[in-house]
Amino acid sequence: MTIKDAKQQVLDSIKAYLEKDEFGEYKISIEHQRPCFLLGPPGIGKTAIMDQIAQETGVNLISYSMAHQTRESAMGLPVIVERNFVGADVKVSEYTMSEIIANIYYTMEQTHIREGILFLDEINCVSESLAPIMLQFLQYKIFGLHQIPPGWVIVTAGNPPQFNKSVNEFDIVTWDRFKKVEIDAEFLCWKEYAYYGGVHPSIIAFLELHPTLFYEIDATDRHNYKIITARAWEDLSEMIQLYESAGMAVTLELVGQYLQDHDVAPMFYEFYCKFNELREIYDPDDLLDGNITQAAVDRAGKADIEEAIALMNLLMDGVTYTMRTTIQMEKMIRQIHPKLEDILIKINEGLSCRQIIAEHIMTTRKNLDMAVKARIISPSNKKIQHWIIHNLEAYMDKCTNEGRDNKQRCTIIIQNAFTNLLTGAKNVTSQSMSGMKNMFTFMEAAYGAESPVMKKLLEELTVNCHTTDFIKKYGSDEFYRLLGQPAVAPTYNNMYELNLEDCLKFEQE
Repeated sequence: MTIKDAKQQVLDSIKAYLEKDEFGEYKISIEHQRPCFLLGPPGIGKTAIMDQIAQETGVNLISYSMAHQTRESAMGLPVIVERNFVGADVKVSEYTMSEIIANIYYTMEQTHIREGILFLDEINCVSESLAPIMLQFLQYKIFGLHQIPPGWVIVTAGNPPQFNKSVNEFDIVTWDRFKKVEIDAEFLCWKEYAYYGGVHPSIIAFLELHPTLFYEIDATDRHNYKIITARAWEDLSEMIQLYESAGMAVTLELVGQYLQDHDVAPMFYEFYCKFNELREIYDPDDLLDGNITQAAVDRAGKADIEEAIALMNLLMDGVTYTMRTTIQMEKMIRQIHPKLEDILIKINEGLSCRQIIAEHIMTTRKNLDMAVKARIISPSNKKIQHWIIHNLEAYMDKCTNEGRDNKQRCTIIIQNAFTNLLTGAKNVTSQSMSGMKNMFTFMEAAYGAESPVMKKLLEELTVNCHTTDFIKKYGSDEFYRLLGQPAVAPTYNNMYELNLEDCLKFEQE
């Protein structure tokens, strides 16, 4: 199955295992909760989907690589203790709490979240000293004398033996303790994740043209391993973006450090260079702003499929950026609005503006730290929380320096700041709407409404979660017209109706 299907299998299992009866007891006892075993080639996203599952379920996530665990770290250390059995004092050996289980309790204390996922990677690479106790752990969830707490679900992962020399083959009895989930690498499935994660558009375009190069592992020649994985493409994307933002040149040597294939690396590098040339030729930002020239239309219309796909991804990247920013700004405004309402209410009650804002900053930081420790926050939501903290800090400084803790002045400062947030969000939303409209106008002029290139563009817009979310919220007559479907009414609940007027209760001086 694909990594997307595997994620759903694990997600459904966790939800089932955490289901409780009317007495608050888990419906499936811990002994009958079979751990899922994600079995698949390296670098296809087994670890990544566990982060996504934790974010979607809101439970803790703790990860361990079992290949590096010793008997002592898993079982605990032996200690001699005195016990009294049937009236006789005796010395017996026991174990301290396992490092793994102790970390579970520590995490619960830090995050105040009682449920979680214990993810044990490379489970089929455990050391020989650990192998004898794995059956007991898989069945009863016990390391040493200690069982994992109720509400914690075990998920495991590993590579097939052809990819890892350290793999120990499980016997039938061990396999009978798992829910086996076998995964294959598939580009179309990964592409959805690539759009979500903001993978560099040149990589998406290249793999769209050459999907068979998405994943390759060939170890037949031990002096010339060929290794290209989903992880390699994602890591290369991140490095390319960092190099471009820092003004550093992306070289063939850099590409080859990630794409370990002497044929594919130069092939992608050549495409990447052409991709940047097309960026200079077409200036996609200018096209999205509506500055569409006949020369650009004519060139695009005569271009080969490689240039057409590259151009399409350049335009998609531009609209995706503004649409993603719009959705993030909306979430940020909806989250900061009740905080600002609380600030204004307390200002009007005579409390110190600086102190109130400082308390909100502290609470937001505390909640963010907790979410990071629990691994339940996505990079996008983490960014939103940082935006909120940054804005609150700016408001606190302005109220201190300009408002001087005067109730009326501070209230006006907060009100104006919120109005500016709404104006900024409105401008980005408008930019997104006009950018999408101009993209359709250009592509239709260059290729035609019924062309394969236009159909491909519409297909990609439905695969890209950011564009689908935006179109669902804000609508697009052009999108549905070109798709040949009736326009769907937007679901957007107008953010611009939010205000702080109800909190403006100060008496005019």
